[in-house]
Amino acid sequence: MSMQCPSCGSSHIQPMAVVHAGGTQHFHATHMAVTSDGQFVQGSSQGSQSTALAQHCAPPVPPSPLPFIGAYGIGGIIIYMSMTVCPLLARECVYVGMAGLRYNWKQAAVGIGVIALSWLLMKGWHAQAKAYSAAKRQWQSTWFCHTCGQAHRPT
Repeated sequence: MSMQCPSCGSSHIQPMAVVHAGGTQHFHATHMAVTSDGQFVQGSSQGSQSTALAQHCAPPVPPSPLPFIGAYGIGGIIIYMSMTVCPLLARECVYVGMAGLRYNWKQAAVGIGVIALSWLLMKGWHAQAKAYSAAKRQWQSTWFCHTCGQAHRPT
């Protein structure tokens, strides 16, 4: 049983994952050099390169959780800083806890606001992750026709 493209009838079709992997090359190289004073220096480089067709057939990019993780961390740091007293040019800060929060309540409110923002960013990331899962499943079941250049999902 051979599969055929529904647009042109060609049997020259492949899954998108195969087309992407076939046009992507990963490399790792190690370099040796001699400095002017006679010492050996070793370095390495790595990367990947893809053909235009492999880039066209690439899988969807997953969403990054870094914005909400960063906002949560910054909010926590702001709240912690509102609970400490750091004299100018001092090496150590003194933790004063709730007393510091009463004195620096505006700074603590900003920290809570940044943490609330991180919660909203996390909810957005969660929705993007669901959409990414659906897009990834669709990409995994899509075939590419090399004759007409169309992508198709088998029915």
